[in-house]
Amino acid sequence: MSMSTEVWQTSEQDFPAAAPIETQLRFLLRYAILAPSPQNSQPWAFAVRENQVHLMADLARGQPVSDPNGRELYLSLGCALENLLVAAEHFGFAHAVTYFPRQWQPQLVATVLFRTEGRVSSFRAGITLDAIQARHNDPGMFSPAPIPESVRGSLEACCSEADLALDLTDDYQFRNWIEALTAASDRIDFANPGFRMELAHWTRQSAFATAGRSRPVPLPEFSPALVDTIAVQSQAKVKSSPMLGLIRATGDSHLTHVRPGQLFQRVWLTATAAGVHVNPMSQTMRRPELRSVVGMLIPYPGWVPQHVFRLGYSSSPAEHHTPRRGVDEVML
Repeated sequence: MSMSTEVWQTSEQDFPAAAPIETQLRFLLRYAILAPSPQNSQPWAFAVRENQVHLMADLARGQPVSDPNGRELYLSLGCALENLLVAAEHFGFAHAVTYFPRQWQPQLVATVLFRTEGRVSSFRAGITLDAIQARHNDPGMFSPAPIPESVRGSLEACCSEADLALDLTDDYQFRNWIEALTAASDRIDFANPGFRMELAHWTRQSAFATAGRSRPVPLPEFSPALVDTIAVQSQAKVKSSPMLGLIRATGDSHLTHVRPGQLFQRVWLTATAAGVHVNPMSQTMRRPELRSVVGMLIPYPGWVPQHVFRLGYSSSPAEHHTPRRGVDEVML
């Protein structure tokens, strides 16, 4: 496996406008593979057949300790799908998505049928290819600057699905609750040797690609004091965030993981275009007991929380892109 950061440098000027549609769709995958995924695991595979793209889950790239039911894996597949659709609309393609089209093949997440003479959807109108390439995770502290109401309105307009909802809040009490739950999850996770081993595996994959290291990166001993430090740092990051986001759904299947992933990516790209930074926070969603507490915090019976994230302006902006497998390596 080879990974690099060069894939982030795709130029739309290289779009093969005169080539067959299969070649054009393969070009669009250059944008799909720039989607976020837990620990940069990139759990996707694609097949292009004439005017169709099949998105598949690479379950071998799952994380059974931190993501035992695959919620985060399928969220990231939704992010990749959304990148693909944004790029397709930019280049004038219409599309029709069929989710999980074959019950006997659960790894086949979506089949997308493309045709020419399409237009940009209203809920993707503010997203550009530049936003796909500029998007990056910001896990640091945010500045106290509030997010303008105009930007908040643009983010809220990203939600077009009747079975999904996007909540953006600067409520002090809700932030305090999420702070406590995030710290509790960190303490449980980092005290678990299995979680630390899994995290080390995926962190090393990116480290090798970035630095060309030939040996494993040594890990520090996780003493109780270090675990507590990680939890306290997570609390401080939540506290620094002028706004928190929550995506909820009317169900809790892999379909209702993929579609929130699409919405989350839409929000992230819209925020990126507006200069707002985003940091996913999976801790409170990993453990069923903590996720159920988040569910009790939202006054919407019957809705299931799917994803929590921070929004704000970086106090020390630094763009960092994680290395990726190229299109050839994710094609079937």
